[in-house]
Amino acid sequence: MAAKGQPAPTAEPVPSRVIAITSGKGGVGKSSIAVNLAISLAKTGSRVCMLDADTGLANVNILLGLTPEYSLEHVLFGAKAIEDVFIEAPYGVQVIPGANGIAECVDLHPRQQLRLTRELARIENDFDYLLVDTAAGISESTLDLVSAAEVVVLVITPEPTSLTDAFSMVKLLKRRRRVLQFEVVVNMCSSANEGREVYHRFAAAVDKYIGLPMHYLGFLLRDESMRAAVSLQRPVSLFPDTDPSARSFLRLADNLQLVLRDRPPGPAFSAYWQRRFRQRAEMPADAGTGAVASAPRRAQSDRTYLGELRARLQLLMEQRRIDAETAADTLQALFETYRQQYGGSPLDILALINELVQCEDRDDQLLRAIHDKVEAWGAKPPPALPSAPAEPPPASLPVASAAPPANRGAARAHGFDERRFGSQQALVALLREGDKPLSEVLAALG
Repeated sequence: MAAKGQPAPTAEPVPSRVIAITSGKGGVGKSSIAVNLAISLAKTGSRVCMLDADTGLANVNILLGLTPEYSLEHVLFGAKAIEDVFIEAPYGVQVIPGANGIAECVDLHPRQQLRLTRELARIENDFDYLLVDTAAGISESTLDLVSAAEVVVLVITPEPTSLTDAFSMVKLLKRRRRVLQFEVVVNMCSSANEGREVYHRFAAAVDKYIGLPMHYLGFLLRDESMRAAVSLQRPVSLFPDTDPSARSFLRLADNLQLVLRDRPPGPAFSAYWQRRFRQRAEMPADAGTGAVASAPRRAQSDRTYLGELRARLQLLMEQRRIDAETAADTLQALFETYRQQYGGSPLDILALINELVQCEDRDDQLLRAIHDKVEAWGAKPPPALPSAPAEPPPASLPVASAAPPANRGAARAHGFDERRFGSQQALVALLREGDKPLSEVLAALG
């Protein structure tokens, strides 16, 4: 008990229990399970936030029948804070919509990962559960998101391809040397017995060849109601609690809460990312061949990030989501930065002027202004060229002999020495007298 007159100690904020919902391949119902599980947890009075981290094919908002104004892409590019992109789903579930259709965002650049981490760190104490719906498969971004979670809900089906792909994902996650708790959900079962049989077969293979324990969270029957719910954009967890489809997800939510109740909260979601960035920063620059090999990867990563920025700007302009003045200011700032850093102009000026001239709706006033500038520049006298310095006389000659005679400049002007040979006209007349011998001509010249 606090001493009299002193404020009572405040409880330390408890970070969200982070649950990554993932799968080795697509088409196993992962996103549908994530949405229904989030609503089922919220039905118990829990504060739930759902992050649609499938930045290639985001569809959580579609399953909920919601049309977001902003999405995760605005957060990744720094245009919006994460609270600005929240959309509210039934039972108060807060959804962070994914960057649907932006193919360049499938593999997040490290700067985007850092920005997302900082944004999530500000809200991770505001919820009881943070559900992360990852992309299917084994991309680096998916593995990073799964590794940062406290619990992994791994969705599999009886199909062999689903089992082998999930096995590969678990194997890659183990190589990251992070202890994860895997909760397996078997979807699209024909019966409860098939669900348990598929799980035991999968868990036995993982234990034998990878050496990681699995835990059975539950099963979901192949249900036509689920397909109809997707078409109607109304999750089955919104059905009455007596409905069999809704009961299945309530059972999964209860099992998940029991699992988390028995284990203390893990580190915050952002702590994993901060540790990863710290490890990268502490990595020596001359770490053998690895550093040499990483230079091209860094260059490729920067080119990828630049491509994302370019694609995002083009998309905003094509969809007229920014006005012409804002677009012009952005391009002008980029132009000035290019000129300062690289010199010259990134534009083909002659091609640009030619396009302005040939354009049907050309701006004649602009062309006249360009003409006046160029004409005024052409009218200015060219700057005087600096005179070449006099060459020093050869070292072997006396300084006095280096200066030419006063009349040498006249002789060099036309290559004829009038003082010695007389006028050119007289020489021409003498040479035309072809009947004189050469000896007389030379005597006359001497």
